[in-house]
Amino acid sequence: MEMKEKIAERASELMQQFGIRTVTMDDISRDLGISKKTIYQYFKDKKELVNTITSMNLNLEKERFEGTAITSENSVHELIMVSQCLRESMKDMKMSLMNELQKFYPEAWQMYEDFKTEVLLESITAVIKRGQKEGLFRAEVDPYLIAIMRIEQVQTFIMRNLFPREKYSLYDAQMQLFDHFIHGLFTIEGHQLFNDYTTSKIKTNETLN
Repeated sequence: MEMKEKIAERASELMQQFGIRTVTMDDISRDLGISKKTIYQYFKDKKELVNTITSMNLNLEKERFEGTAITSENSVHELIMVSQCLRESMKDMKMSLMNELQKFYPEAWQMYEDFKTEVLLESITAVIKRGQKEGLFRAEVDPYLIAIMRIEQVQTFIMRNLFPREKYSLYDAQMQLFDHFIHGLFTIEGHQLFNDYTTSKIKTNETLN
């Protein structure tokens, strides 16, 4: 692993744990056992470091989303995989970190907004169109509008405190949203195929999350 990547990965871990603004360049250099001068050889300032971390993480997410269309068996299977990616990409997000990005690191925040439009929105729109062609999703739904709705549903439950956390986990809330979302899309054939996947997963003690 190159030093630049090593610095970015460890800085990302520290910021996830303690917060973006709390972690200083001194903290990172001390944790890695290197001089602060070494860090500045690779990053002009903390803003550039945060931008690099954001870009690095989003590129990994992009690869995961783009792989769903290639490896999926059909549109129902792909939708399950896309939703898995969406939940995985957001499950470790902390509202405080997202707020810090939005307020203090506008370039990094814009990367996230671009990711929503260029990757998430395109992925979900494409799978809905595929499902309509396969006769598994209802023809009358608008793929673009439904994709926007799905993304905003997931993000809203991450960014805002809309349900009692002592009663429901984020996973529980997301599974309810997913169930509502998919059953509004399916044709009868799509429902049957989804039930086949569900039954298969239950038999092998796996889950659709």
